Amino acid sequence: MSKIPLHLLLSGIMVATMYQLGYRCQQADFWPLLGTYAAFFGAYALVLKLAMQKVSIQWYLLLGIGLRLLLLFSMPNLSDDVYRYLWDGKLWLNGINPFVHPPSHYVQQGMLPAGLSMELYAELNSPDYHTIYPPIAQGLFTLSCALFPEDLYASIVAIKVGILLAELGSLWLLRALLQRYQLAPQHILIYALNPLIILELVGNVHLEALMIFFLLLALYLLQKQLNGWASVALAGSIASKLLPLMFLPFLIRRWGWPQRSMRYFALLGGVLLLLFAPMLSWAFIQGFASSLDLYFQRFEFNAGVYYLLRWVFYVLTGYNLILFLGPVLGLLVVYSIVKMAQREQDLRWEKLPRLMLLAFSLYLFSATIIHPWYLAVPIALCVLTPLRFPVLWSGLVVLSYSHYDGGGFAENYGLIGVEYGVLGVFLAVEWRSLRQKQRM
Repeated sequence: MSKIPLHLLLSGIMVATMYQLGYRCQQADFWPLLGTYAAFFGAYALVLKLAMQKVSIQWYLLLGIGLRLLLLFSMPNLSDDVYRYLWDGKLWLNGINPFVHPPSHYVQQGMLPAGLSMELYAELNSPDYHTIYPPIAQGLFTLSCALFPEDLYASIVAIKVGILLAELGSLWLLRALLQRYQLAPQHILIYALNPLIILELVGNVHLEALMIFFLLLALYLLQKQLNGWASVALAGSIASKLLPLMFLPFLIRRWGWPQRSMRYFALLGGVLLLLFAPMLSWAFIQGFASSLDLYFQRFEFNAGVYYLLRWVFYVLTGYNLILFLGPVLGLLVVYSIVKMAQREQDLRWEKLPRLMLLAFSLYLFSATIIHPWYLAVPIALCVLTPLRFPVLWSGLVVLSYSHYDGGGFAENYGLIGVEYGVLGVFLAVEWRSLRQKQRM
């Protein structure tokens, strides 16, 4: 009896476990989720190890696309954010700016706009808070609801199609960037087969897929010295999620200050103004500011450095100082990124992904909330660098789902400690090794 080829065996494990993750595991099923995810991650790690030797990149790249298609028709089972997408989209179809009032306003007034229902309202996780999704995301929500105004499931699949197209674009761009940066082509499998990327972006419908696509497009255009178009692409990334704003300091010296930088930043600002124009109002500013304030001063989830500082200050003062720590950590991140940009010596475009990775990771390490899908950007960027700690983190971050174990909402600080302890040791070793190679 002939043996099953290893690539077929690993592929079978990935298909079976991803189906289980996307269609069977629920948010409250932590231990089955952990075991299934670990099985996929083990197969994924073995593929990456083989990729350093002789492996069919094309086979595994097609497998990555197939796994995304596998989850195209699944219902999001680990996140309920998609229901807020639909709520916002249906408000736009009624000519109502979703930034003006939180969902609870319409229920309290007893005046649900057409297409909205109490059943949809019951699925929202933050009905008392204003929406936080920028214009490109809002455009996708609205289009999906316009295509299928009476069918929530079909609208969800339509949003997934948009995310899938963005993912296909990202894979193409990563392959092109690896070639332009003269890096090993098999590194694309880091992103193509990563279980967190597949499960959280396509399966659970998170918008990092849009942000990553436009960000990679900007890197590709910058490498080709198409700076004007790169500004437009970067505006698209910011208009998908605001976080790429942190990368702007790294462009100032590369573009040249002040003439060229001011020109390209003006173009970027103009595109952003155009994209945000349909929702701009005083109510938008108030609502968006309120949501950001809540994000930095009220919410906590799977935080590393913040939890440690919170504990220290609690021992010293007897209070939870999130109202102080959240904003201060945010300001420290901004300061650190500006200093990184000022001190940078190598201004070649191929060095930019590493700076972006370090800046985004610094933001995550100091954040008060780190949902698993927040790691999507570091995973994409690390493909273009020698750093691999985001890959390990994508395996460890599933421990944060212990928060929902059994339907409860209480973090298991022991498991969170394991996540950040292992990650911290790996990061220290990897960083030291990289520094030693640079000195050689």
